[in-house]
Amino acid sequence: MSRLNGTVLTLALLLASTSSANYNSKYGEVRLSSLPAKGMVSKNIWVGSWWSYKMNGIAYRQNATGDMQVVDDSLSVVKQLPEGWRTSEDVTQLSPAEKYDKLLGRDDRIERDKIADYLARIGETEGEITGKIERRRELIRLLNKVIKENEGTEDFDWKETDIGKEYTEINDKIEEAEDALADLRPEIDSATEYEIWKHGAAQYGVQSWWGHCNAWAAAAVMEPEPRQSTTVDGIEFTAGDVKALLTEAWMELQSSFYGSRNDYHEDEESRDAIDYKDVTPAAFHIFFADQVGNHDKSFVIDRYTGDQVWNQPVKAYRSTFEALNDGQPVTKMLVSTQYPHWGEPVVRELREQEVYEVAVTTTIHWVTDGVPHEALTVENYSDTITDEQFASWSFIRDEYHEQIEIRTLSYTLWLTAPMDEPDAEIIGDGEWNHGESTGYEALHPDFMWQPTANVNGSRDYENDFIDYDTIVDRLLPGTLKPADNPIVEPISGYVFQDRHDIPDAEKDGTVLDFNVTGTGVAAVSKMTVTLRITHTYIGDLQLILVGPNGKEVTLKRKGIGGSRDDLNDTFDVRGFKGIPADGNWQLRLIDHAEADTGYITYAELGFK
Repeated sequence: MSRLNGTVLTLALLLASTSSANYNSKYGEVRLSSLPAKGMVSKNIWVGSWWSYKMNGIAYRQNATGDMQVVDDSLSVVKQLPEGWRTSEDVTQLSPAEKYDKLLGRDDRIERDKIADYLARIGETEGEITGKIERRRELIRLLNKVIKENEGTEDFDWKETDIGKEYTEINDKIEEAEDALADLRPEIDSATEYEIWKHGAAQYGVQSWWGHCNAWAAAAVMEPEPRQSTTVDGIEFTAGDVKALLTEAWMELQSSFYGSRNDYHEDEESRDAIDYKDVTPAAFHIFFADQVGNHDKSFVIDRYTGDQVWNQPVKAYRSTFEALNDGQPVTKMLVSTQYPHWGEPVVRELREQEVYEVAVTTTIHWVTDGVPHEALTVENYSDTITDEQFASWSFIRDEYHEQIEIRTLSYTLWLTAPMDEPDAEIIGDGEWNHGESTGYEALHPDFMWQPTANVNGSRDYENDFIDYDTIVDRLLPGTLKPADNPIVEPISGYVFQDRHDIPDAEKDGTVLDFNVTGTGVAAVSKMTVTLRITHTYIGDLQLILVGPNGKEVTLKRKGIGGSRDDLNDTFDVRGFKGIPADGNWQLRLIDHAEADTGYITYAELGFK
């Protein structure tokens, strides 16, 4: 332990505690006694907008009918706009994407008149083509079923089936309609144009629920909330503008994922196939109680079972327990549901075993994106309310101004011992205690995932013209409350000065745990990490810093440095602005290749 500049910093290595005998350990702690009965994430998980594709995402100003423009997500509030608004240079009328383009000197690239003409042409034929696209989606589902039924059948050709012929005909007509518009498209060389074409209404078949909810949920979990306007280079960015840009910048991310999406459940056969295996009771309970209750970390749920996806970040939960069968064991076939990356879950029967059944009732709270985009998160959320109030939809709606939504679920967990024994583990999947009478959509989450890092490299889904670092460095700091962004003198201290080997070609690598206390830094403004590593091929190394809020920032990617020996460098770390310095910081050192080996001898964190 070192004490420097009044800062006490200690280091310990994290030890894996995964039980190979209990499949549920992949979700976290499996001992019921070590899982709190209630929990609340201390971070402000902020409300926002899901930036509907129907409204052109964060370029929403372009969405207008005549001289009227939709200005909130309910599609019910409109305002009168002055003549010529579409080409107005009044900054207050610009969408978040347009303001960002103006900041970077790209606003003269936006071909507004051409965009308007294109959107008008889309509107003329949208009804007909959208109907065909919806039918094509249904045909794809039917075709997949026919193909699966005829798997291994000699000379089977799906194109020759009635369904296949209809699909081909409809698909050709859709492509013809899209090709007819090709010459009208402007060159996409601005954030605004990208948003309208990729995340907006300049495409056929946009469904009303499509939007940025996944990216907003990740940003709300990982970033501090913008709460005031800031002016940069003469352009005013409101809190809602910066929320929008942060949302777009989190469209590409790294995450851990649990569960399986169910895309269709309209008929009995499809509902039977689901059988509520998207998220098991064991996975649900462990993830809530371990992440929220033990680790003070939020994560994201798809709140609906079915074809629509609504990603929502969780805030809190409370559970009650009741031993069943007078506390006596019963024999059950242990079932383990495993989830592929995509596709249907695989259910495995393990063995018959005596288990102790416990009935659990859990109420969960999540933060909503169904508010106007300038809304600020209420600051009175507290865990001091009664259990009855916590589970009351009307109380929560009124108390938190419709920013928190709730659901109460019941399920049975299976334990290896009576529930009051400290070593009783949750085994098997357990059983959900709800069914058809409660409705198929408003049940347990369809899947759960936890954002771990922002990805600003590959761009498969994210706006090519939005840069995360620009937002975090230039826009976000000015939108934070003064108390969240103090001016302090820099302090630093070495936390490790000893040799520790980095495992060779081990995917989890080495994790160094820094318990930082007494820094006096209420919110990080700038941060550095200094490392001294001896290694014969530093291109093998990946270095990741994990903040107290669970956010991951890559200091060095695999391949950087090539065959060069050793690393002695100080990294200017971006991405943690606005979070407290005190807390648990983790440094992950991963050697991705065999043969060349190395070790770390020094690590230092610096804050101001």
